[in-house]
Amino acid sequence: MKKIAYSIMLLFCMHYFGHAQVGIGTTSPTAELEIETTNTGMPALEINPQTAPVGSVTGQLAVIGDKLFMYDATRVKWLSVETTALQYGYEATADDRMLWFGGDIGNNSTTEDDTGPKMPFDGSIVYITIESSGGNTSKSFEIVVNGTAVPNNADPTLDGRFNLSGGSFTRTTFNIDFNAGDYIMLKARNNGSGVIDPAAIIWVKWRE
Repeated sequence: MKKIAYSIMLLFCMHYFGHAQVGIGTTSPTAELEIETTNTGMPALEINPQTAPVGSVTGQLAVIGDKLFMYDATRVKWLSVETTALQYGYEATADDRMLWFGGDIGNNSTTEDDTGPKMPFDGSIVYITIESSGGNTSKSFEIVVNGTAVPNNADPTLDGRFNLSGGSFTRTTFNIDFNAGDYIMLKARNNGSGVIDPAAIIWVKWRE
């Protein structure tokens, strides 16, 4: 039995190094690893859940709890493959006020809106984009968590305060953590005149 198992392993290794491609259910894989399935009612792949895997390089995958995570070596943490977009906006001139979660909700009152979406899990803010239609094209914004502004930081990935450039802003390197139960808001700060019709999206990933 041991000799048979050894022979099978040897054949597998020879196939791998000879072709640099592995096919399961197919002899002509079109990727480095291809699993060809048939209609048997069984899943093609199963990844058993783990509780605390140790990540080392970007691209490693693990099912933690009931979610699929990928290790992000740049941010040094497990982040969900799923990304959630939080949308904010204000259909008027925004100056020294919070943007509304979900955009303009029907009136242009200047009353401060101090609520935002409550996060169901621990997570990280990873991307932010903002676009405006005019006004102060270098308007300053700040991320607000639980009513408190995220501090200014020399590291742009952790900086909760940033300015538009030509009426727009994009950063895909944010690494700002929040906890389950926190609520997230975005504020147009009181610097210069207001910005017109700002529309923003904050993308978050769940963190393990």
